[in-house]
Amino acid sequence: MASCAPCLASCPVRGRRSNGSGAGDRRQRRPSRHRVAAAAAASPSSPPSSSGGGVVSGWDLSGAPSGLVLSLARELEVSWMTLPNLRDAPCAPELKSVDATAPDGDPATRIRIENLCLQTDVFRKMHLEVAWGLGGLEVLHCVMYPWPDVPCPIFAADLVAFNGRVTLGIADASPVAPDLALPDAYVEVSASLRAQMLALCAVIEPRPLPEWGLAILSPAACVCVGPPKEDAEYQHQAVAFSGYARGLHAAHLDLAAAAAVAASVPADEGASQYGFGPGARLAAQVQFCEKQLLNDKTRRVLERSMGSELARRYMTEVLFDVTVETPLRPDERL
Repeated sequence: MASCAPCLASCPVRGRRSNGSGAGDRRQRRPSRHRVAAAAAASPSSPPSSSGGGVVSGWDLSGAPSGLVLSLARELEVSWMTLPNLRDAPCAPELKSVDATAPDGDPATRIRIENLCLQTDVFRKMHLEVAWGLGGLEVLHCVMYPWPDVPCPIFAADLVAFNGRVTLGIADASPVAPDLALPDAYVEVSASLRAQMLALCAVIEPRPLPEWGLAILSPAACVCVGPPKEDAEYQHQAVAFSGYARGLHAAHLDLAAAAAVAASVPADEGASQYGFGPGARLAAQVQFCEKQLLNDKTRRVLERSMGSELARRYMTEVLFDVTVETPLRPDERL
């Protein structure tokens, strides 16, 4: 997922960064053989506002291909705009909106990436990415990191398509407990949604998980599918999976909000909390990011179009940015 499954890939599923003000860094960053441009920050179809009371930056999806990837992204965006105290999360402009091409100018290497990076009092970072290009690739990537003070898992999902045909879908409530357990409510919701998915499409082609994913993905909630070519015309499997991802996301919004309220109430002495406290949950989020960063395929795809330095920054600052220095709660944010 650049989350459970890799972003910008067709297979299944740190510390502060330096600004590098020296002359050597300036040489590395020159328009540098890689053609990289910051695209427009907002689109008329995605205004910089929300009904939750905040004002947030938009994104430009005007060039994105229509289909399941774009429609799911729009649905998630609309649901986020209703959240209370919604605001922008930090994101460098050159990483928020990217238009990049490989040094040889091959149009098949051009990639467009648009990101929403938001936060609330429940979620430290709500990241929604839509990418397209590379000869027909379409990607939706979503990760919602709760503040470590909130006792709930990480929502993560990816939908990958080539020329409109979905080839990979993965969604999970990634645990922040050492034994990969989830709160009972998540297990129940996941089981119900899985049954609904199978009712819509009785045959779902599973996709094997990468070895690094086994340490961070939920045995109870993770669904990873790889619809075959035969599914291309009607995309029954892809549509059924999208329903699972949409439902798990909606449940996560409600369950995380309830967990945040419960965490604010003093608990009885000796009462345990999911994830064993903010410090342990932060450590679990760090591990989630460290394992995701082992995905070399995503890195190689990005490096070809963006160059190694910008690709590194994108992966560690936008996709998987949790470190031991990440604030535990909103009042600690920088």
